[in-house]
Amino acid sequence: MSFFLEGKRIMAAIILIVAGAVGIALYVQDTLTTVARNLPVTLLDQERDAEMLIREVANLAWAVELWAHEPTEASRDRVGVLLGTARIRADELRANYNLDNMVGAAGMYAVANPALQDITRWFLEGVPGQARDSQAVISLILGRARDAETKLVLLLQESRATAREMLQTQEQRLDRFADGVGVLIAFVAALVIGLVLLLFRQRQVVQLKEQAELAALAAKRAAEEASRAKSEFLANMSHELRTPLNAIIGFSSIIKSEMLGAVNIPRYREYAGDIHASGEHLLAIIGDILDLSKVEAGKFELAEEEFDAEEIMQAAARLVREKTVQAQIDLQISPPVRRVNLHADRRALLQVLINLLSNAVKFTRVGKVTLSAELADDGSFIYSVSDTGIGMTAAQIKIALQPFGQIHNALTRAQPGTGLGLPLSERLVRLHGGRLSLHSVPGEGTRVDIRLPPQRVIADAQPPRVESASGNSSK
Repeated sequence: MSFFLEGKRIMAAIILIVAGAVGIALYVQDTLTTVARNLPVTLLDQERDAEMLIREVANLAWAVELWAHEPTEASRDRVGVLLGTARIRADELRANYNLDNMVGAAGMYAVANPALQDITRWFLEGVPGQARDSQAVISLILGRARDAETKLVLLLQESRATAREMLQTQEQRLDRFADGVGVLIAFVAALVIGLVLLLFRQRQVVQLKEQAELAALAAKRAAEEASRAKSEFLANMSHELRTPLNAIIGFSSIIKSEMLGAVNIPRYREYAGDIHASGEHLLAIIGDILDLSKVEAGKFELAEEEFDAEEIMQAAARLVREKTVQAQIDLQISPPVRRVNLHADRRALLQVLINLLSNAVKFTRVGKVTLSAELADDGSFIYSVSDTGIGMTAAQIKIALQPFGQIHNALTRAQPGTGLGLPLSERLVRLHGGRLSLHSVPGEGTRVDIRLPPQRVIADAQPPRVESASGNSSK
């Protein structure tokens, strides 16, 4: 009888300890949720979008400078395209972040929007007394674009102080979380001691079993902590690397463009161009690492909208056209027969198509690369990227779909890359509820199919497209 009463008292004490531990665990979970929700993922996204706006304005200025040297219709059309892209980027910065000042979004929009409006008016109408294509108007547009680019770069640098204040706030919250974890550990330790005492008095065998279970739980927690630490490390390192890279890209662009004065040694100007290109390449790699870590951590949110399925095909083709020209590869575009609208994340799908086209061009020495699309019988929509390149075996396809997985042989060793494009593309397609599949034969080529589910497809009952629009060549 006394043993029974003693057991009841012990169980009551354990229940109290468990209840206290659960209460503190809930407190810690609430703190952790708040911190996770406010982690500077939005800050990183805004900084990236602000940097992309600066890049679009810089590209616009470069195109205007080319137009000034080569006043052709093609040069003027390129200025028009990049002007439209820059205006879209400025509007997206305003719409996505409601002009909060995390990375100076309000100031950047206040600088970029009037400049782009002036450039648009001069581009379409000219100025009083001057034709719209005159050198005076072109010089006026170029000066306005360069001035806006310089001001945007300075605004982004000044806004870093706001970012530091945000990170300090997050650090204080994490300190509060650490205090809660310490209390929780104390309660759990008391619980473990109580259980050990009880089980030691009753059965030593059960004690050993419980200790083994606790060890397994600790190992699981350690593994989860390691995984979380890896994701946080990648995100933090990506952010830390992007800050000096932005300076490298910005200043090398200024030197390359001779914005502050002429560079008397041509080789120095070439070096600045190489630095600028290398910086942009490294910045793209860091962006891929950050996107991949966000996808794997479940923090990547789709910005869904409705858009023309052919439009992003043409956009992707324009962005890789220079690579195809350099590699002397024939790039062919075959849009769907009828117009099809998609409801998806346009930027994510555009990134997928660019990654796949870049891979196809990279591993095709002679031949062609084809980007096609069609509406399947089951209502799904399929993008296909095919090439006549080196191809892969089934084992190599499995490697290529893994993060940082690279295939090493005599044909691929000379090609640069981190092995992130294909895995990131596969995960972005999966986030849309779709499927990415590879079909490849060594020595014959590769075809990658992106199948989006029917709920992503909005078919427009318009007449079939003109046959001549079904293919374009960039060669």
